[in-house]
Amino acid sequence: MPPPRKHKLFFWLILAAYSTFFAEVFAGSDMFPFFNLWGILIVWPLYGLHTIILITLIYRYGSRPRFATLVFAGLLFGLYEAYMTKMLWRPSWEAWLTVADVAVVEVFVLLWWHSWLSFITPLTLAEGLLTTSRDVLRGLPLRLRRFYGSRKGWLALALFGSLIQSINSPDPAASLLSGVSTVAFLTTLTLLWRRVTRGHAYTLSDLLPGKRAFRIMALWLGAMYLFHIFALYPERIPPVWPGQVIIWGLYALAIALLVRALRRFRHVREYRGAPPPFPSAKALLGAGLTFVVALPLVESALGGVAGEIVVVSWLAGSAFEIWTFFRSTWETLTRRENQPLIAQDRQGTHP
Repeated sequence: MPPPRKHKLFFWLILAAYSTFFAEVFAGSDMFPFFNLWGILIVWPLYGLHTIILITLIYRYGSRPRFATLVFAGLLFGLYEAYMTKMLWRPSWEAWLTVADVAVVEVFVLLWWHSWLSFITPLTLAEGLLTTSRDVLRGLPLRLRRFYGSRKGWLALALFGSLIQSINSPDPAASLLSGVSTVAFLTTLTLLWRRVTRGHAYTLSDLLPGKRAFRIMALWLGAMYLFHIFALYPERIPPVWPGQVIIWGLYALAIALLVRALRRFRHVREYRGAPPPFPSAKALLGAGLTFVVALPLVESALGGVAGEIVVVSWLAGSAFEIWTFFRSTWETLTRRENQPLIAQDRQGTHP
């Protein structure tokens, strides 16, 4: 039995909230996105629309999420930082390295952040916590599957988030208030989901929008792009050559690779064996509480090394993004089309 519309709408709302939390609250860019007008009307829908549209495209044209399709979709997600926020050209801080009107370091950092924190991580959490399927988790390589499938992995994410937000937060009290309010809000949404659905077993694919809803979301997101292009720092858009052309090239590359990956893995056989483990709701709540408690403590303990921590995290994230891109590209370009690949979790293989 397909889920009723109200269940789908509520799931989209929660998934959008998860994405907003990992993207904005972790970064300290908007520490209270669920409690201010800009966050509710702009930030929350922006992350939700990107996440839902991209994962729907993956299911519709690629059968199931694969590592390559998730990575390339995440790249498309991250590129919104060009025309919507202009951060890939002129960030709100002094760019480390600008070449041909493009902020080079920020390109790597923001593409990594949005691919993994705004897209893949909230999808993994929403599917594991709110549905019976594990498609996103099973599409990841073994080490990442173990990371997201363990309590320690989510604790590590919580500590990472508390570290990054603490660096950007004005003071420990603001960090603590942000952590308490946002974690409590997400916990409430999750508990309400269980009450509203009353034990109905849905998969992630069950809860994605149909064609009509998808078109509405695409038009909504397109309208948001137009609004941001002209209303938010339009003076930061560089001349067409070379700054905009480079971004167009990144868009073209991400789209071409995503299309190729979707075609390559469209007819891959279904997974065998039991789904990979995922932490319990209590374990995830423990990770959330760890995030809350760590926020003021980390900020108090950082001292004068905050700048060094930012540099290390940015470089590590950029290196990770480069590795995932080349690995995904290699798999996409070297595998034969329709090659039967079967994931057997007990043996640790992946598609």
